[in-house]
Amino acid sequence: MSPKSVLFLIVLLLSFSSCVSYKKLSIEVVKPASYFVPPEIHKLTIVSRNLKYESDTLQNYHARNHHLVRDKIPFNPDSLAQKTCIDSLARNLMKQNRFDSILTYPVNYFPVTRVKNIGPHKADWYRNITEETKADGLIILDMFSCFYSNLDNTTANVVTSNIWTFYDAKKQKITDRFVQIDTLYWDGRDENGLKKIRIPAKKEAITLAAGIIGENYSKHIQPSWTMVYRDIMVCKNPDLKLAEKLAQKSNWEDASAIWQKYADGKNKRNQIVALYNLALASEMNGDVDQAIELTDRAAKVSTGFFWSLENEIIRKYSAVLYQRKTELKKLNTQYELP
Repeated sequence: MSPKSVLFLIVLLLSFSSCVSYKKLSIEVVKPASYFVPPEIHKLTIVSRNLKYESDTLQNYHARNHHLVRDKIPFNPDSLAQKTCIDSLARNLMKQNRFDSILTYPVNYFPVTRVKNIGPHKADWYRNITEETKADGLIILDMFSCFYSNLDNTTANVVTSNIWTFYDAKKQKITDRFVQIDTLYWDGRDENGLKKIRIPAKKEAITLAAGIIGENYSKHIQPSWTMVYRDIMVCKNPDLKLAEKLAQKSNWEDASAIWQKYADGKNKRNQIVALYNLALASEMNGDVDQAIELTDRAAKVSTGFFWSLENEIIRKYSAVLYQRKTELKKLNTQYELP
């Protein structure tokens, strides 16, 4: 076979394979808490230690067009950020009715203390607060730092770093330590990337970022709904196109009925698409084990060079399903969402 013939054959094979495409599907799933708060803990106290690193001295500055600029109207960004963060945390924890009561200390209850390193306080410090508030558990915001940057009023970001500690009063010891570093961006467009929106100034941006940080920590210590993304396989077959549209409208039952007709067919492309999407439908219906079985079948059907791209997508989704199975087992040991 001549080199031109080989090249033509490869192009032909790839053109057939490219008939399969993918569309994003956003869904909400319940994620387990990274740190499991023992069920016997019913009363929480949240307090800020107000620690600052000695090198963290830019509270009254921000970056504009890559230059350090002093704020024209001084304000206390640390107090604002900590209060917003703790209020957001308490609000999100109360939504699930998991705790009988949540008490928050004023953010300036303890004075700002500058340190080289941030570690645990003396044991008596934790015991005194829990005894004073009759709390079973203590959430400590050890440190919160943030910095605002703006570029030509077209983009902005807030970089945040924070350290959290959970103290179990019944065990009289620290049972979890959580470090979070994140950046919140604004690029002048809405979530669809179409409409221009106003870039927030420093005070507003810090408030928004701090609220998200508090919400994120609530997800660290209790199960929560989280947006995730999946891919639906699409090809030129009219039936399978219709099934994809039904699935996008959450009509998984009718979509599955169509996919089922092709799951054992002779056309390998249609069979791969059907099996993969049936696995997705099974996950949507809460049957992760069946979804894994279907991806196993799809992986076997898609072996070989001709379907290597589809096989890779299927195996990646299978790994996601195994991870989801682990999460569901973990959720079974944790408290239920309302």
